[in-house]
Amino acid sequence: KLGFVRFYILFLAALSNSTAYGLEGLEELSKNLYQKNQEIMSLEKNVESKEAASSATQSGYYPGLNAVIGYGQNKTDDLSTVEKGQFGYLEGKFNLFNGFKDQSIKNQKDIDIQISKLQLESKKRELKLELTEIASQMVFFHKLQIILEEELKTTQSQKQMAAKKVAAGLTSRVDNLEFELRENEIQIEQKQINQQHEEAHQRFIKIYGEDVTDAALGRLDFSSIAASENLYKTLAPLKIEDTIDYQKAKLMETQIEFERKEIKSDFLPSVDFTYSLGRLTPSEDSAAKYNEYKYALQLTVPLFSGFNSYHKTKAASLSLQAAERSKNQKRFDVISDFNTLKTKMSELVELFQINEKKLVSSQSYFDMTLTEYRRGVKNSPDLVSATERLFSTKKKQFEILKELETLKVKFENYQMVF
Repeated sequence: KLGFVRFYILFLAALSNSTAYGLEGLEELSKNLYQKNQEIMSLEKNVESKEAASSATQSGYYPGLNAVIGYGQNKTDDLSTVEKGQFGYLEGKFNLFNGFKDQSIKNQKDIDIQISKLQLESKKRELKLELTEIASQMVFFHKLQIILEEELKTTQSQKQMAAKKVAAGLTSRVDNLEFELRENEIQIEQKQINQQHEEAHQRFIKIYGEDVTDAALGRLDFSSIAASENLYKTLAPLKIEDTIDYQKAKLMETQIEFERKEIKSDFLPSVDFTYSLGRLTPSEDSAAKYNEYKYALQLTVPLFSGFNSYHKTKAASLSLQAAERSKNQKRFDVISDFNTLKTKMSELVELFQINEKKLVSSQSYFDMTLTEYRRGVKNSPDLVSATERLFSTKKKQFEILKELETLKVKFENYQMVF
């Protein structure tokens, strides 16, 4: 278990490196993310609640004090008369031993605190990832809008060129229809992007409680492909014990172990020191003094609890076995997910490099097709196809960068030591 000081230093170090490879300009947006999110505030209060509950378990280490008053009667073989009337006294009790039950309860509450902190940190990372996804999508939409506008102007220019060829009798009206269809397709795509753009703004409201302007988003940009390559090459080996999911599974296993120890303490005797001071003997005499006292060292040995402790112990043992298997499965899950991310990042980096080569070839093919269309060697479908291929390759470039941004955040989450 990490000490608080070590945990704090490691957490700050991790936090300071969390945006090393992230979306450029995102720091300003992420600065106030946690302060504005209601679920984060709720989880912070939950941590405080668990800390208060843990503090409450300290009461078992202190003596208890009660005021007892009432009306009753005593009858024993040694008394010739029945003692009855009022009584009142202060009663104290101090537990000396209870099978380490208090310590087991305290340990369970401390683990509750650690689990609640992990849940808070997990939510923060989830929000950081969601923010990166939305922001990357917005950057992608903005770049896509620019590309589509460029493609639309190019297609409209080609349509004008086709109209001149049709007017000169060099080709049929099919050429005009070909470019008009492509123009309509681009306009439909623009409408769809605009709609998705508005939906993304609503996602900002969901996590922030308010919208983020396009002006603020305009300062964002994808990090270079070199940053992704550098991250992949310098990626530290996975430390399963440092991942949040594994730590939560391990803590839950430990918590059940302490719960089992708590139940086992019910089989052990308890030792208490008791003390009472006041009017212990019932009396109807209003002048009776409150100067009686008694004390005792009391040993309590449990004999039978209706099999309650036995069944609770059995249930805890089975729960412990389940928690251990869950922890082991979480280890496999973490390794598998991490390796999947590595494979995906490697493929995306390689895909980007291939797409860069394709972009050069697509540009050359477009230029040659356009020249040959003007000369009458190529027809309109050829030019439309070459144009669509060129701009599709440009779009793919930014689509890959968008995916890489979210991948980098996922990797950073794995690398953070908590």
